[in-house]
Amino acid sequence: MPKKILSIVIPTYNMEAYLRRCMDSVTRDDIPDSLEIIVVNDGSTDHSLAIMQEYANKRPDIVNIIDKPNGHYGSCINAALKIATGKYFRILDADDWYNTDGLIEFLKKLHQSNDDAIITSYCAHRHTRTYVISPHNIDFQKSYTVFDKHIWEKQPSSLYAMHAFTYKTSILKTINLKLTEGICYTDTEYLLYPLQQVQNISFFDILLYHYDWTRDGQTMDSSVYTKNHNHLAQIILRLFKEFNESSSSLTEKIFIDTLVKYYYRMLFCCIDDIELKNIDSIVKKLNLKINLSLNKKLFGSLYLWRIFGIHFLFYEKIKKFLHIER
Repeated sequence: MPKKILSIVIPTYNMEAYLRRCMDSVTRDDIPDSLEIIVVNDGSTDHSLAIMQEYANKRPDIVNIIDKPNGHYGSCINAALKIATGKYFRILDADDWYNTDGLIEFLKKLHQSNDDAIITSYCAHRHTRTYVISPHNIDFQKSYTVFDKHIWEKQPSSLYAMHAFTYKTSILKTINLKLTEGICYTDTEYLLYPLQQVQNISFFDILLYHYDWTRDGQTMDSSVYTKNHNHLAQIILRLFKEFNESSSSLTEKIFIDTLVKYYYRMLFCCIDDIELKNIDSIVKKLNLKINLSLNKKLFGSLYLWRIFGIHFLFYEKIKKFLHIER
């Protein structure tokens, strides 16, 4: 049995319309057997499991199937991590796909890598446009520390996403990584918890991930978020317990960006003031630096909400009237 250099988990729930595109991208004949694919059937009621079996028959040297009851996204990552044997570990959503040539190049480079984490570029496909999220102003031959604030501040916030991150499997297992089960948005946990142990990160000049943002019903759709906003609140409350002032610059940046996204959506949608006030009371106690960063990134609207109860829905109209650009 060849030693696996990379384990890829593919969480799957009723994805028969997209799964072949995904699996084709990671099972091409010229992909080496140093790859390990763990496809997790999360209680699908369509033909997803049968499709998985087709690819397990095609590439039995790299494809493994976990068939389990529905437990949501986090449960799929947890199940895959238990059996993963690759030196590195990353996630591929079943409605997305990889650049196959980029994957082959990535596998080759991983053999020479020993960094705790790797960041690669990814392509986001929206209804109106397609764009690439890539690192800015970095040396691809250099390894960077997670405490190098200068480097992380230069990078676009969208780069700090599951689609870009690969972790050393031993780190995930050392911290006994266990994502919250039964809810959405646990990819944020996947990003932040391992960073507590990461010391160095490399950037690979490879476009690897294709993120399909065009599917209806995705967790980031406004209608889905409105329904499941309390899921992200649960994630944030759990993250508070992990956060401390000695956290790395990268951990702090991703943590603040997560809070910004949450506040923006909650204030804009006017969903639940009680839930927001509960989290905000913790934020105010956390530390002054995070408070200042949040208010700056939210263009002052956080203080307007705290003092006057003004939501973005009103604030956006005022900005438009005053011709203020965000």
